Amino acid sequence: MPEKANSIPPPGAESAHRSFARGMTGLAGAGLITKALGYARDALFVAFFGGGALADAYYAAFRIVNIFRRTVGEGALNAVFIPLLEKEKAKQDAAPGAFFSSAWTFIFCVSAGLGLAGIIFRRELVTLAAWGFKGTPGQLELTALLTAILMPHLLFVNVSSLFTAALNSARRFFLPALAPAAFSLAVIALLLAFKCGFLYRLDEFSRIIALAAVASASGLLQVLLLLPLLLKAGYKLKFSNPLKNLSAAPALLAAAPAAFTLAQDQVSMLISTAYASFLPAGAITAIYNAARLVQFPVSLFAAAAASVSLPELAGRSAAGDTEGFRSHLRLALSASWLIMLPAAIGIAITALPICRALFEHGRFLPAQSLLTSQALFWLALGLPAYGFNKVSISALYALGRQKEPMAIISCQLALNAALCLPLADALGAGGLMLATSVSSWAAALAFMLVLKKRSGFSPLSDLPIFRPALAAAAAGLAALALKQALGPAGPLMVTAGAVPGAVIVYFFSLKLLRVEERKLITGGRF
Repeated sequence: MPEKANSIPPPGAESAHRSFARGMTGLAGAGLITKALGYARDALFVAFFGGGALADAYYAAFRIVNIFRRTVGEGALNAVFIPLLEKEKAKQDAAPGAFFSSAWTFIFCVSAGLGLAGIIFRRELVTLAAWGFKGTPGQLELTALLTAILMPHLLFVNVSSLFTAALNSARRFFLPALAPAAFSLAVIALLLAFKCGFLYRLDEFSRIIALAAVASASGLLQVLLLLPLLLKAGYKLKFSNPLKNLSAAPALLAAAPAAFTLAQDQVSMLISTAYASFLPAGAITAIYNAARLVQFPVSLFAAAAASVSLPELAGRSAAGDTEGFRSHLRLALSASWLIMLPAAIGIAITALPICRALFEHGRFLPAQSLLTSQALFWLALGLPAYGFNKVSISALYALGRQKEPMAIISCQLALNAALCLPLADALGAGGLMLATSVSSWAAALAFMLVLKKRSGFSPLSDLPIFRPALAAAAAGLAALALKQALGPAGPLMVTAGAVPGAVIVYFFSLKLLRVEERKLITGGRF
């Protein structure tokens, strides 16, 4: 279907554009800092520990904790809690403070219980998540120990996620999005201490244990950073008596399946990790690093678009403003599409030099860079679908439609699992990532149909599809040309030249093609 021509915006549209752009800019800025520190952390980790069995054990343990973290907290909690809090605010006798206290009590107790269960059943969890480790002496035991050490992190991060959701509902985005950098800073500090000769008496086994302990404790620092903002916003950390007042618990429990859908990327990676545990050593580290690189544009823009738009979408849905809902959904999906498409093309073209520039240091070898780049190439092909799905899930939750996302994501994960075995046989770790991309595109098609049915929003006619695609193609050609020209200078020069060069070509192409939606991600300055 042809794209809609530019028209005079409806009353209030410019204000909505500016508000959305400001929120996106703040979240993207905080995300950029957090992700840059995250990549520094990962690069230092593989340089120090390499990409073999030891790193696989740490990343497998971290993946298990991440499943619980993403299911109960982070973006999942945002999507479940914010619409409930917005409805609470809209009541005449609103008592959002009491509702928050109820939610705080519930999340704290559930997270503490899950963390304790994870410690007790650590071996069973690792057996389920990485069955292939049973064939390597000591690998399953080490992963189980690391899992137990990391489990307290779950409590701290889920509590900070509740704080973030309450602050996002108050339209405060930048500092809550910056707080997760505490994790990377703590790990980087310890790795640098190792590199500078401190704690030199520790062997590799003891050092990976110490690293897991520091990573776990960093969650408490994140909580302490957000606490002053929370108190300033009018919320207090007061436990509710579960026998008298735990009003948020039934609503959060009813919405619990919705949290599972927002953790689908972590569940997909857990499925891949389970299959990769049967592959040669290094496969789990490769898919972890590939997923981390793909998460850069996803977290920076798609997740930011979902987070910024969710309070507004929930508010308009509660007020019955259908037209305003569709208008704001268009902003969020446009911003996601304008970034995810060129990111997919650019990452696929420059996968190997990016992996070599970021990771090929110390004990991380060229063969491991090649394995990581193959996984990254296939995973990057699903980027536009990942972004579309994140925003679509938030939109459907704002409408109070929780069954559709649950059904779609369940089918996506089943398809992912079914594709893993044949594709892993053909392509190894890259095949596992291709399974994730294919299943994500299938889910995106299903979300398109559901969105049209539930809100009247049609992505093919309501979004700028074709002109951004032309701009992305031009950027891809630029990245390919720069990659060839700068190849002899080494991977660092290719990455430093091809990536920003392609970005410049892309945004100038958007401007030449008069894609006005580009201002959503430039803050209106270009």
